[in-house]
Amino acid sequence: MKVEVEEISSTERKLEVVIPAERVHDEFERAFKDVARHAKIKGFRQGRVPRPVLERYFADDVRSQVTSNLVQEGFSSAIEQSKLQIVSQPELEIGKLDEKESLRFSARVEIRPDLAGVKTDGLVGEKPTVAIADENIDNVVNQLRDRFAELVPVEDRTDVARGDFATVKLVATLDGEPVEGLQHESATVEIAGGSLPSAVDERLALAKVGESFSIEAPPPEGAPEELKEKSLQYDITVNSISERVLPEVDDDFAKDHGDCETLAALREKIRTQLQEDAMRRSDAHLRESVLDDLLKKNTIDLPPSLVARRIDVLLDEFKYELAGRGLQLTNTEYEAEAREKLKLRAEREVASDLVLEGLAEQDGVEVSDEDLAEQIGKILASGGKNSEQLREHYAHDHARDAVRSQMKRALTLERLVGLADVKDVDMSTKD
Repeated sequence: MKVEVEEISSTERKLEVVIPAERVHDEFERAFKDVARHAKIKGFRQGRVPRPVLERYFADDVRSQVTSNLVQEGFSSAIEQSKLQIVSQPELEIGKLDEKESLRFSARVEIRPDLAGVKTDGLVGEKPTVAIADENIDNVVNQLRDRFAELVPVEDRTDVARGDFATVKLVATLDGEPVEGLQHESATVEIAGGSLPSAVDERLALAKVGESFSIEAPPPEGAPEELKEKSLQYDITVNSISERVLPEVDDDFAKDHGDCETLAALREKIRTQLQEDAMRRSDAHLRESVLDDLLKKNTIDLPPSLVARRIDVLLDEFKYELAGRGLQLTNTEYEAEAREKLKLRAEREVASDLVLEGLAEQDGVEVSDEDLAEQIGKILASGGKNSEQLREHYAHDHARDAVRSQMKRALTLERLVGLADVKDVDMSTKD
């Protein structure tokens, strides 16, 4: 078999493959013998059908199978001979197939860029300083306090006030027809809290307990696309009002809601947690800043197929996040816009993976089977109800290889961080 490689670009090659006529003839012979063993044609015993008869009935099927077999065989052999690291499916152009002649075909493929000699000299990184102020602790205490606030019925007045929580009956209609999802016999809403359209909020703030009113207003935020630009009628009855009462911040609060004996102990616990979180963010920022500098020193051409696949992954993650908030991309225009916005992130992630993998190979970074098993064990342990599915997934070599590659990249980056010139920065004042 003859193979020629043409360089189209730094990330694309064209393989010209010629499969000898003898191999083509042999594959036709093998294919017709296989058909003969199974063919059932009236007037002939199975396994005894003459070749001309088989050709009359099965010529197209055999040609298709022979072409597929020879191209697959030739392409695999061409990749092995050329030592190319391909990252895309081939774009094939297949010549005329004749049993007595050589088969010629070409395959355009994208390849991993050459990453020999990754530059690491003079790397610098930024590490944000970590300082936890009393104000930070106060914010967490107040959040905890808000979480355990209670709604207490108001008995001494009937006028609704901003900040109250009203229990209402709410019915929204469009052209006299009820709007799905906006029919509530008893719903609790915060007055002027933003959960209702502003016009409804403003009117509700003027209402009294027992009062009913109607008002025209737009749909609430997050309503289905078909309701946008529509005007709905809201029929509302105020049944009762409550006030939000916050718990006292004292030792009892610490015991009940912070698993601590005293308020001082709770504040110290919060300080420690904030410190640990800030250190993790600081370390993550340092790694990213070192990686940014590494990418500046090693610019590479990216295979478009790798970027496209990474965009697909990021888009799926984005859709999953939207679904968790009850939202979705409603048309192809929005999806195309999301893809464009994700492109820069995808390009950086692909470039990072390629450079770190090249450097890991350059430096001989290895991950032992024991370390790999430990890491996969951690993944399975954190899988919760999906642990069995994860176990089945990571039983496959390709999944384990992906984890091993990820670990190699992480080890390589940690080594670079250790070699970099690290500068402490105050992110609170940094532009």
